Amino acid sequence: MNRALRIIFSRYGIIVIILTLVLLVIAFAQTREQTPLDGTNPGTSGSTGSATSEALTADDGFATEACEAEGCYVEEELPQEAIDRALDFTRAWLNPYGYGPNSWHDSIVPFLTPSHTELMRGVDPVSVPAEEITGEATASGSKVAIPLDTGTLTLTMTEGANDWTANGWLVSAIDWEQS
Repeated sequence: MNRALRIIFSRYGIIVIILTLVLLVIAFAQTREQTPLDGTNPGTSGSTGSATSEALTADDGFATEACEAEGCYVEEELPQEAIDRALDFTRAWLNPYGYGPNSWHDSIVPFLTPSHTELMRGVDPVSVPAEEITGEATASGSKVAIPLDTGTLTLTMTEGANDWTANGWLVSAIDWEQS
C-alpha cells in the first residue's frame, strides 16, 4: 500500500493524473461539439444528428421576418429620468460658474461612465462651444439631442454606475454638431 501511494504521489504519478484529466476534458469538449444546434440529442429518435435549417432560422422575436434595413430592431424609449440626467450633465458641461479645468472636470464626472471620465480628463472648459440650452431635449433610441445656442449636443445614455452614482443613467458618449 505504501509503495502504491509513493508511486501515485511521486512526480510521475502526478503527471499521469494531470494528463488523464486533460484527456478527459478534451474528450468531453469533442462530444459537446457533436451535439446539434437544435437542442436534440443525437441518439434520440427523430433526430438526424445535425441541426435543422428550421432551428437555425426560428424567429427569435427581435427582428421582423422580412426586415433587412437598418430599422429592423425596435429601439426602446429612454425614460424621462435619462433625459433629465442628460440635461443636468449639459448644464454642468456648459460651465455657468466659470470653473477652471479641474473644478469643471469634477462637476461633470458624476454624470459620466468611468471610461468617459478618463477621456474628459485634461479637457479645458474654454473649449466648450456653447453657452446655453435653447430648446427641448429630444430622445431617439439611447441618444438625447439637446439644442444649444451654437449647435446640437447629442449624448448617448447608458445605465450604469460610477463612484458617485450607484445605479442610474450615465453619459457614455458626447457628440457635437455645429449649427
